[in-house]
Amino acid sequence: MLIINIDTFEDARKKLADPALRQEGLDILRKILEIKQAHLWRSEAIAPCCGNLGGLACQLNEETDLLEKALALIEKGELAAASPMLDRLALLISFGMGQKETPDLIERLTASPRQDSV
Repeated sequence: MLIINIDTFEDARKKLADPALRQEGLDILRKILEIKQAHLWRSEAIAPCCGNLGGLACQLNEETDLLEKALALIEKGELAAASPMLDRLALLISFGMGQKETPDLIERLTASPRQDSV
């Protein structure tokens, strides 16, 4: 089972830089795309009756578009051209899934209240 998180994504991205591992990196990115396309399809199918899934569908749409375009460039050997798309996708994966913001949020919510002097 493939878990999509920033670590999995960055691992696949590192493999792209190594010609011996490039195919493995491409395979992982293709699997991520397949999973995200399925999630996009599901979110669009149930959004009308289940409330606020529009934001999720928009993010998934952006992620799948970026990944499709980046994969096409990588397959042509244009890694440098795909890099900005992969950078944006990394941001969406890490922030969109709460992996970067959650620790900060937990710290803010659990911090001791400030003791202001009177």
